Amino acid sequence: MEMYGSSSSPLRWYAALECASQEMLEAARAGDWDTVCRLEGACAVVIARLREIARDTPLSREEQSERTRILRAILANDAEIRRICEPLPSFLDARSFHVGEVSHAVH
Repeated sequence: MEMYGSSSSPLRWYAALECASQEMLEAARAGDWDTVCRLEGACAVVIARLREIARDTPLSREEQSERTRILRAILANDAEIRRICEPLPSFLDARSFHVGEVSHAVH
């Protein structure tokens, strides 16, 4: 038995996206941008399929809760990937100076 039921189960496809987003994050952390791009393309295919399935397959309350958890994880992974590939300039990055130095950096 599959983790989220049949191949037409929307949660199965959401879980696949979550897994791919985690793999993208790991690849981004390793600087493997070819893999990030490859996985991004795979996600586009999964999203297209998910749109078809989700239209015809309503989720139960419990499934909606799991979908929300998955989407939050995907968004967190996406935010971290974006941070890695588009870092803040050093004068905006809070990790680059101590709180006491903020007024000196701004003025």
